[in-house]
Amino acid sequence: MGGDTGMTERLVYADRLVRISLRATEDDPVLMVAGEVDRTNSEALARALERCRPGGGHVTVDTGALTFVDLSGLRVLLLPATPAAQRWIRLRNLTPSQRRIIALLGWCEEPEPGQPLETSAAEVPRPVGPPGRARGGRWWRSRDASS
Repeated sequence: MGGDTGMTERLVYADRLVRISLRATEDDPVLMVAGEVDRTNSEALARALERCRPGGGHVTVDTGALTFVDLSGLRVLLLPATPAAQRWIRLRNLTPSQRRIIALLGWCEEPEPGQPLETSAAEVPRPVGPPGRARGGRWWRSRDASS
């Protein structure tokens, strides 16, 4: 048995922080991102995503080996300014901390089939100011609490 699994993988981009490789499958391509994405390499990630997008279709990004991502990287991966129906990036293998930061930012991302987000954005508290200030020193309040 051993033979061909129907998948090939090739390096798309690498620097001292991140390694991005493309795993071609019979379905949508899967971009494997390992390491750290920050402002120094988020544009390279965006270019890699565009190059790997087949005929304007979807690209799946596996973030299971992504150890750090800053806001610039999240903007590339989540397309927050794009209406949900038009988002062409699908995230896979999100870590609990990645799910949490997405929820804290209030950016909805489509969960994998059968795997809902652990917390909806509406349930996540948001900061209202530093401790000891406004609202009697409360640091967090519910998203739906009155201002």
